[in-house]
Amino acid sequence: MFRYLIFGLVLFSSIVYGNIIEDKVKNIIGERSYKINSKLIKFLYKNQNSFMIQDRIRYYKLFRSLKKNGLLNLKLEKPQDITITYQIQNNFMTAYYILNNIMQSLGYNYYITKSFNKKNNTLEWQIVFKAEYMIDSVIFLKELKKENCKILDVHKVGFNNWNYKIDFKNISLNETIKIDINERVKFHKPLRPYFLKIKDDSEVLEIRSTKLNHWFPSIVFFDKDLNILKVIKKNRQYRKYNTKIPINSKYIEITDLHNLINIKRGLTITVKGKEN
Repeated sequence: MFRYLIFGLVLFSSIVYGNIIEDKVKNIIGERSYKINSKLIKFLYKNQNSFMIQDRIRYYKLFRSLKKNGLLNLKLEKPQDITITYQIQNNFMTAYYILNNIMQSLGYNYYITKSFNKKNNTLEWQIVFKAEYMIDSVIFLKELKKENCKILDVHKVGFNNWNYKIDFKNISLNETIKIDINERVKFHKPLRPYFLKIKDDSEVLEIRSTKLNHWFPSIVFFDKDLNILKVIKKNRQYRKYNTKIPINSKYIEITDLHNLINIKRGLTITVKGKEN
């Protein structure tokens, strides 16, 4: 009797998960593609439980499977407007920084923020950009996994309109570069803005550019929760720039006001302590 009960529970779980997975696949690839590839989809996802963790879909694994089997069409017929809505839970400013950083690393530098609103305990950030390809969710979700983000839901709202629901409760800023007091660091050509993590007793920031750079300083100081404490933007070229570090600063973003190509030969950065 007990054996039949266990079998029944497993069967029920499989059916429920099966509906969840197949419904999600249909949502992601579209009903027409789902009908054309229905036999392949049923074969690929017959082991439904492997794509679930507790009651959540393992989105990275699901998207990777769709891409591997040619079911994830990213190319558009022509450049079109794409709308992405991020529903962010916990650590809002840190989450904003991470998402912005990932978007830039994927080559989406020119997007417009359509809305940025907090509703209840969720921050909704909606962006719009024009592109020939949809965001590759496999790469995007992999980058989020590196930061220990929990993917709660990925939903296709409409044509070229996607919604990502992400929990940033246990995130880690893996892209930060720790710099000690009086440590002089030569940074090479940046692929994205430099993002430093500094000591609590840091007081002065000193930055030197090379002769062949054309650096227009853009510096932002953040506290431990990535609330902005101070912004410096200079619309003229500098070879050297010194500034006091605001109290409670924990992170510093350093880049060029116009284009990273202006600092392609890198910058030399020193953080001085209170004793200096």
